[in-house]
Amino acid sequence: MEPAESRVERSPLPEGVFCPDCGYDLRGSTSERCSECGFVLDELRRVESQIPWTYRRKLGRFRAYWKTVWLVLRRPRRFCMEAVRPVSYRDSQSFRWVTLVHAYLPILIGSLVVGGQEKGWWPKDMPWWVVGGVQIWALLALALLPGLASYFFQARHLPVEQQNRAIALSYYAWAPLACMALVLPFVIVGVVTWTGRVGPHTIALAAISVVLPVVLLALAEARLKRLTKRVLHASRGRCFLRMTLLDVLGGLLVLLLGLLPFSFFWLLVVLESFR
Repeated sequence: MEPAESRVERSPLPEGVFCPDCGYDLRGSTSERCSECGFVLDELRRVESQIPWTYRRKLGRFRAYWKTVWLVLRRPRRFCMEAVRPVSYRDSQSFRWVTLVHAYLPILIGSLVVGGQEKGWWPKDMPWWVVGGVQIWALLALALLPGLASYFFQARHLPVEQQNRAIALSYYAWAPLACMALVLPFVIVGVVTWTGRVGPHTIALAAISVVLPVVLLALAEARLKRLTKRVLHASRGRCFLRMTLLDVLGGLLVLLLGLLPFSFFWLLVVLESFR
């Protein structure tokens, strides 16, 4: 007698659905598992979005936001599965701007803490336009880098709907930057304990304050790389080339963004000198 499980009628998977584990084309499949690797496919048949941010009105914005950050950080494979379900571009944009606030505020607060103390972390005669330029530079970089990364998901071999889902998901991939506030305690402790001399604890705190943002950026890039591999079905070589190109263009964009505010403020200073 046939087991009850095998008699369950499952809806065929639509075109453009690939196995999250092995990349096998699953269109039309009505089986419980992937025929290539045995991955359970029931998760792919859910038609509702599993991104908590989508349900922020029900869950509350705070809870929905941090559950989404946790999803991206701790369950990247499940996050990439969202490419087979509708993804709201509008929701991804609102998540993007909330993440920008979470990432930029620690930078602003840290700068104010360091600049407001009287123990000589930076020269007292440092021009105001340098400090202002750094703040605008950081804000512009955080605002524009996700937009640059989203263009790498416009793949011609995918249906437009799949491309749009991938682009929307690419904005969620920057969720690790929401943890930028972890840097603040080290900055504050460094300022409070600063004695005017560079000691081992000073070097350690400064190193952590620099390394943590780099780690968060690396985590965001890792999520983008995984998304590229799973959604665009790119080989390791293509993933490497895409991410290398993104790094190069991202670096050039950051450099250009740094020149803009500094050039603007420098021009103001020059004009002021002619008065």
